[in-house]
Amino acid sequence: MPLDHWAIFERLADAMNRHAWSELEELFTEDYVEEYPQSGEVIRGSRNARASRENYPGGLEEGSIDFTEARLAATEARWVITRMFTVMQVEGTGNVGTVTFKTRYPDRSEWWIVILYELRGERIAKATTFFAPVFEAPEWRRPYVELRAATVERS
Repeated sequence: MPLDHWAIFERLADAMNRHAWSELEELFTEDYVEEYPQSGEVIRGSRNARASRENYPGGLEEGSIDFTEARLAATEARWVITRMFTVMQVEGTGNVGTVTFKTRYPDRSEWWIVILYELRGERIAKATTFFAPVFEAPEWRRPYVELRAATVERS
C-alpha cells in the first residue's frame, strides 16, 4: 500500500498543535537524522527531534497550525495556512518527498523553508532542511523576469 504523505504530516501538525510531544516523538524513527546544511547542524534521534521543537524559542502556540484548507501536490488538492507557517506544498512519491513553506519569524523577517524527507513506514526517518530569506529582486534581472509577491501574506 502506498504511503500517505498527507496523513503523516497531518498527524505531525496535530501533535504540535496539542503540544503532544510524546506523540510527536513517535512520528520519527529512533535513528532519525535531521540535517541543516547551511549551519552544519545535525539532529540525531527522535528524542532530539522532539526536544528541538518542544524548546523552540518563544514556544509554539497551541492550535497554531490549521489544516482545514491545505494543498498536497501529487494527490488530493488542499491548502494550508497557519499563524506561523504557510505551507505551500507537500509532495511525495514512494518513501521520499518535499515540503515547501514560508514563515515569518518573531523579528518579522520572512523566509522560505524547504524540507527534503525520507519515510520508513509511517515514520519520518530523515529530513534535510534549507532556509532562505525573502530578498528583493536585483535590478539587472528585471528586463528578463516577471515579478510576483514573495512575502508571506497574512490576513
